[in-house]
Amino acid sequence: MGLIGKTGDRWRGVDIVQVRGKDLPAADLEKLVGVWMDTVAAHDTLVVVNDRLDVALATGADGVHVGRNDLRPEEVRELAPDQVVIGVSAHDRRELLQAQESGAAYAGLGAFYESRTKPEARLLDPHEAGLTDPIPGLAIPVLAIGGITAGRVREVFSVPVVTGIAVSEAIQGARDPAEAVAGLRSAIDRAWSDRRESTL
Repeated sequence: MGLIGKTGDRWRGVDIVQVRGKDLPAADLEKLVGVWMDTVAAHDTLVVVNDRLDVALATGADGVHVGRNDLRPEEVRELAPDQVVIGVSAHDRRELLQAQESGAAYAGLGAFYESRTKPEARLLDPHEAGLTDPIPGLAIPVLAIGGITAGRVREVFSVPVVTGIAVSEAIQGARDPAEAVAGLRSAIDRAWSDRRESTL
């Protein structure tokens, strides 16, 4: 569903909603993006479109998220207005630094766990990916993705570069999505508190 961190009423805690519709025709995806833009219009929640820069530009969405097989972030930056937010998928230390150098506003890092949303995703090994230590100079937000639940937030925050989470099933599959968002936000607040205490 997006980043967790800010506040607002029903969408309290959700910074970004990423709209995915890989198999949808462009017109249908545009309608879906429009629904989400209307839904979060009263909040500070951004709406980004997965993969489809054309749909993001046509709808006036806040940004686009690109993966390994999509347009390169540098190409998106050339084609899109300056205010368009660019998110990038990353899988290791090198790709995180490349994301920042390319002008990305944030990076999604994973997959940390198996996920029904992307069952084919390769699971991340933080040791193998060179992520057990902080990355000097890395300043963009890094969101852990892939099977994240409130109970797993503390573990993903043990990876030093992680500054937030991106979730789907944890909210969309919940009986009470608003309650799920609140639980995720609370888990993040505790993880940040634990991290600060460990560095004192």
